This record gives sequence, C-alpha cells and structure tokens, in this order.
Amino acid sequence: MSSSSDFGPSAYLCHQVLEQMDRASGGNKIIYVTEFNKLCYLAYKQLEEEGYADEVKLPMRWYQFGMELWGQPEAHGVIYQGDDRGTRVTRQALSESVFDVRHELQGAIFKVARQLAGKYKNKYGTDKIVDDSYEDYAPTEFVREYHEFRSVFEDLEEGQSSLSSFANDESPEDHISTVRPHMEQLVESYPRSKYDEAYSLFRRWDSVTRQLAKNGDLDAMESLASDFWVMFSRVELRIHHQIDIPSDDQADWILERPRHKDAFEETLREYRQIALEGRDDTDHLDRVSASYSKAVRSIANETD
Repeated sequence: MSSSSDFGPSAYLCHQVLEQMDRASGGNKIIYVTEFNKLCYLAYKQLEEEGYADEVKLPMRWYQFGMELWGQPEAHGVIYQGDDRGTRVTRQALSESVFDVRHELQGAIFKVARQLAGKYKNKYGTDKIVDDSYEDYAPTEFVREYHEFRSVFEDLEEGQSSLSSFANDESPEDHISTVRPHMEQLVESYPRSKYDEAYSLFRRWDSVTRQLAKNGDLDAMESLASDFWVMFSRVELRIHHQIDIPSDDQADWILERPRHKDAFEETLREYRQIALEGRDDTDHLDRVSASYSKAVRSIANETD
C-alpha cells in the first residue's frame, strides 16, 4: 500500500491534469501521451510563474515535439497503454491521501489543471497544444523557427497522398518558394554558441536540403527535416533544455552524442547522393529513412 511520501507534488500535478480533463470533457476525451506531456508542461510553467517550481520538481526534457516527462509513468501516478492510435494516458486509482502536498500548493495545482482542462477539452489531436507550447515556451528562436519550418510541409501536404503528388499539380518552385524563407530564418537564428555540438551537421543538412530544393524534391526535404530533428533532439535539446533530470541520465546523453551524430552523418551522405543524382526514386528514399530510423531505435533501446 502506498504511503503518503510515495507521491509528491509532481505526481499530484500529473494526476490532476488527467482528472480535471476527465471532468471537463464528461469523460469523453482520451488523452494521448503527446497531449499529456504538453498539458503537464503548460501547468508547470504556470506554477513556475506563481513561484511553485522548486516544490513541484517535474522531471522533463525538451524533445522532438516539445517538453516531455522523464521517468517511469508509475512514479507520476499515471498509466501508459498502447492502442491503434498511440499511447493513451490514464490515472492510477489513487486517493487524495496518498499525495504528500501541502494545502496551498494543492489548491494552486487544482486551479491550473482546471483552467487547462477548460481550454483544451474540445481540442482533439495535438496540433493546437503543441503549437501553443512552442509559441509560448520554445527555449530558443531557432527551435521555434524549426517547428514552423516543419509545419510548412504539413500545410503543403494537407489533403495529398504525398508532397510529390502535390507538386505535380503546380510548379515545385511555387512550393519551394514557400519553404525557402523559413530556411533562411533557420540559418540566421541558429545559436552556435549554445548548439555548437550539432552546428557542422546543421550546415551540411542545410546544404543538402537546398540541393534537394533545386530538384523540387519536397518529399526528401520533409523526410530529411524529420531525421535531422531526431538527431538534434538527442544531441542538443534534451541536454540543454531539461528540468530536474537526474545527473546520471544527463551524463549518459552526453556520452551518446557521437553515436547519434555518426548515424545522421551516414544518412546525410545518402541524401546528398539522392540530391546530386536528382533521383525520383521514392523506394530508395524510403530505404534511407528506414535505415536511419532503425539506427536511432537501436541506440534508443540501449539507453532510454
């Protein structure tokens, strides 16, 4: 049986985020892990502004789609369950008495969780809450710009089976011209002094992406953008932008950097070859993307 010290303020926050959303939606909304992470982070930031951050101590790291919880879900008083749409998050069956949280902080957490539930109870999918978290709390302008850059591809592709089929209906240059200003912003906003570890790979990514743009190969640009962000999340974001992550985990992430950089360098070589040859070979592109994903998963399974 749980003692009062098993679950502190961070678990109470996670639990309340789910409980208040369940109440606000009449039990009709299923919360998946990406939305759950963003709700917890938005709640934490509001509590931080009210002066409660030192008490809440919610372990989080900035990753591919923004801040996410770190650690086993059971420690946060929640349960992760996979289904055909993703990973849904539900509350453990816990009574108020198991949470070791002082009364004033309980009230503050309850209030913030209820406000967020009221705001997002009718928002389905994750686009709105992910956009909000980037708009309000992206750690650097570069991170915000990259989110917008990737969103451009999604906007162009909406309603199409692929970006290539979209480009067939209109000139590829029309769509490249939409993407190009965002690339210029990325170069201008890259904070080399902060993200120096990945800087050379960023410059090479930029060069290869521009070559792909000249070919009008939007599919390859989108796929390479995704691969770059996986690498960047592991090499820079989770190390520089985290809250209350154990020092041992941080040290492990630093030691893993070379492997993630090497895996992406190999991917860059493949995409550069595609760009130079001007291939319209989607099977080859799929193989490159799958190869990089396999390498990333292999490293992740060893360490995460």
